[in-house]
Amino acid sequence: MMWAIFPIFASIFYCVGSYIQNYLTDTALPKKRAGSLAVMHIISFAVSLLILFAVFGRAVMVIPLDHALGLILAGIINVIGAVYYYKAIQKGDNIDIVVFGQVAPLISIGLGVFLLGEIITVNQALGFLFMIGASALVVFGNQTKSEKQKPNFGVAIITIIYCFFSVLSDIVYAMFISEGPATIISFAQGFFYFQLGSLLAALLGFIMFPTWRHAVRTTFFTGKKHKLHFAAELADNLMLLGGEILYKFGLVIAPVVSLVSPIGRVASLFSNFIITLCFGRVFPKFIRAKRFTRRMILNYIVAAILIVVGIVMMN
Repeated sequence: MMWAIFPIFASIFYCVGSYIQNYLTDTALPKKRAGSLAVMHIISFAVSLLILFAVFGRAVMVIPLDHALGLILAGIINVIGAVYYYKAIQKGDNIDIVVFGQVAPLISIGLGVFLLGEIITVNQALGFLFMIGASALVVFGNQTKSEKQKPNFGVAIITIIYCFFSVLSDIVYAMFISEGPATIISFAQGFFYFQLGSLLAALLGFIMFPTWRHAVRTTFFTGKKHKLHFAAELADNLMLLGGEILYKFGLVIAPVVSLVSPIGRVASLFSNFIITLCFGRVFPKFIRAKRFTRRMILNYIVAAILIVVGIVMMN
């Protein structure tokens, strides 16, 4: 049960970062330049590699070659997914992405069974349904009249592609992490090569796409607000790094890797709720706050009960 804490706390970092990302895509970047935000995460990739090497030395690199290559591949897939994520938040509303993003747990379990040979018990399946029910209650039960509009199918396709690459990255990561009990050094080794793959992919995107380079230069290094944008991007890097560390550690110690995704996705809904409720009025540029009605709060309470039951059954 304790492993569930990691994806839950990771969701908080991810959600804070997502608000910063929304701000940057809405105000800073020109249209169709969303990939340049993905390459700006070079900062967090490089810093994490340096820190891991400084703390653990060469021991952080001592793993079998096939494991290293597999983890590097997971990092590359992760950056591909990030590009689609930035395209989605640039083209669609938050509510669209939250709704369409609920396919991630289904993709996760499907790939977990297909690639890892996982066996999902009846209790785990019922627990999963409880958690999906909680997500549906929060997403659809809290829609206002203005939000009840036809879905944006273009954003839906992009979001589903992002979810596929994101989950595939997690599955590949889980396939190549060190076998045996989870330790700090085994986590550090896996995370080192995952970040190395992410760094290589981001650098390749930076080199291959001149429009991304131009967007990075004009957004973060020139212009009237470049200092604000750069500070926001540094904060986004920090949030991403914190979320990745917690989430990847959860993948290392989770008894069934596909269980991490549903918990993380549902936890993100509640993180969004709490962050919006607490900070929406203070940082209106980063967080588009809305008024929470009694019905919305009741929906969150009921959903919380469903999630607790679901987690217990899935364990």
